[in-house]
Amino acid sequence: MAPSQIVAPLPSKRTVFYKPSAAEADVTQDSEFRRFVNKRYGLNLKDYWELHAWSVENLNEFWKSTWDFTGIIGEREGDILFDDSVPMNEVNPRLIRAKLNFAENMLLSHKNARSDATAIISVVEPDPSFSHSSPQYLDSTFLRKLSFEELYQEVRTLGHSLKAMGVRPGDVVGAFAPSNAEMICAALAAASIGAIWSSTPSEFGTNAVLERLTQIKPKILFTADEYRYAGKTIPIYEKLLTVLEALPSVEQVIVVGQLTRDRKPRIPYPSDRKGRSWSIYTDVVANGRGAPKEIEFWRGQAMAPLWILFSSGTTGKPKCIVHSAGGMVLSQKMTNTFQNNYRAGDIFLQFSTLGWMMWNYSVGTIGNGVTVVAYDGSPLSPQSILFQLVDKYQITTLGISPRFLQVLETAGYQPNKHHSLKSLKAIATAGSVLKGDLYDWVHVNVGKRVWINNGTGGTDICNLFIGSAPSLPTHHAEITCKGLGMDLHAWDDDGKSILDGQGEMVIVKPFPNMPIGFWGDEGNKRYREAYFEAFKQPVWTQGDWIEVHSLTGGVTVFGRSDGVLNPQGVRFGSAEIYSVVEEIHSVEDCLAVAQKLGDGDERVILFVKPMEGRLNESIIGEIRSTIRSKLSNRHVPAKIINCDKIPYTTNGKRLEIPVKKLINGIPYDSLNLSSAEDPQCLRFFVNHPELKLPGKAKL
Repeated sequence: MAPSQIVAPLPSKRTVFYKPSAAEADVTQDSEFRRFVNKRYGLNLKDYWELHAWSVENLNEFWKSTWDFTGIIGEREGDILFDDSVPMNEVNPRLIRAKLNFAENMLLSHKNARSDATAIISVVEPDPSFSHSSPQYLDSTFLRKLSFEELYQEVRTLGHSLKAMGVRPGDVVGAFAPSNAEMICAALAAASIGAIWSSTPSEFGTNAVLERLTQIKPKILFTADEYRYAGKTIPIYEKLLTVLEALPSVEQVIVVGQLTRDRKPRIPYPSDRKGRSWSIYTDVVANGRGAPKEIEFWRGQAMAPLWILFSSGTTGKPKCIVHSAGGMVLSQKMTNTFQNNYRAGDIFLQFSTLGWMMWNYSVGTIGNGVTVVAYDGSPLSPQSILFQLVDKYQITTLGISPRFLQVLETAGYQPNKHHSLKSLKAIATAGSVLKGDLYDWVHVNVGKRVWINNGTGGTDICNLFIGSAPSLPTHHAEITCKGLGMDLHAWDDDGKSILDGQGEMVIVKPFPNMPIGFWGDEGNKRYREAYFEAFKQPVWTQGDWIEVHSLTGGVTVFGRSDGVLNPQGVRFGSAEIYSVVEEIHSVEDCLAVAQKLGDGDERVILFVKPMEGRLNESIIGEIRSTIRSKLSNRHVPAKIINCDKIPYTTNGKRLEIPVKKLINGIPYDSLNLSSAEDPQCLRFFVNHPELKLPGKAKL
């Protein structure tokens, strides 16, 4: 069958949003690394693009050089560190030939190791009992602070206690908890003794938690007594007891007091009918003080499991994605050094719960000597809170979702009118497509020299495929560059690489942070189905719809490829529609999906939340004419429908795929909506009267 017609690329602004000076570009770490490679191999790589080309053609030399340049601690096995000889669709237990420990590299492989410099600042949403003007208001966010030496000692004693509880290499240590310093310490302590870490956030319902934890059967479970979100204090124990009833594998529950300065639970933990042991986190740490003075890190094979992340589709149980210690150390050291330019002394706040890979990713920045600000609560309670914390703790990088910026823009909030923000060097965005006009919004409302570090990756790799490079200019509406070591392309339906046209994102050569499989997936059947069966060739297919630009080298992401719109054989990403419709003053939000027709074709359906009231013919007419003039006639939706609430995940991603399934007749009860911010709002799309097709029966 002939490939679908591909829409000609939209005219991009291609204007430079941010450009480092020659002097600035010369001292970035990607430039330093390029000179390191030139000297080591007698080369003359002139810029990032030549460095990238060299990296994908010389994978073993690239990853060995990354190891040496970033100071990774471990034992390499001979001249081959990275073995790319095995086809990508086969799990290679010898992909990285070394022995190492993730926690050892986080704690000791940087300039701040065991120093008095601050490693972690743990903060929460402000106490709503104080007025915004009260000095106690911002002070109420503070929980605790740990230096790098204090972090080392807490990991030392906590790891010793976990050993005493019977935790051995390969055992699973879980969490059902809010974000705080203790969970970072627990993840590092588990890694230090060779255990496997896996976490779920405290706001998850019991079904969502059990769908994940019953698959992996943790031996230890870290939790908290309560947490604060959107001005409310929410207890955890009731849900926790329900979870534990169905989780007999848990032998020990360890509780931290989330909202107390002494970290002791404010609510006494309940009696447990299963008779398992319960402990207070601070007591467990104290019980480990007889540990050896130096941590005896368990150095296992680099491909040994480090943590399990969960990627929930819309049907069936979430996939339990197993990541290797070596894959995380190598890839995160590379990204945090060369793509993000993190150095010892930088201060990073990434808004994330324990259910998003960005939490694990932020833990990885400690390996660069970065101070991590662990925030728990709503990022919009109040909408100024993250910017208040930027000023209070002199944060240099703020990590948030594009959705957060969109909410601020819609609300008319201007951060730099209320806050200094002098320390802020970068805003890192992840989770969804960042539209071009939000770049300008940051420039005007945050700071003229604030670098937008936009990237795309995923839970599947716990890192990025495409990101930024500090030596390169950033262009509007484009992610700056392919990551080093990532042989990434846009492929058409015939498996041919294309430039300046939309296609499926593929990576054609191995990379160290490929998962080592899915937990409990005998023969790696689900693993191969997830990433390697879209094309005849054994290449990684992430499921993103992209365009690689020949002029700038940048990449535009249009959304999930399984959400690509394809009316009359013309394919385009939903992000194209969003970028135009969201600029209409009367529109607050929207969602575009495809509905299958009886003849095999499909039509585009656009759900719109108006700024005020309900959709009327005037707004619908404006939407149609704007799409027609700025995109094309083929982009104009067949139906534009009023929607009071656009559904999102808890991480700020539009729930396109569940909506697409619902309007195409998939029963609501068959969907896995554990990642949905508000699962009930999706019932709006079931048997919607405006979408009834001839001959379609109700479900």
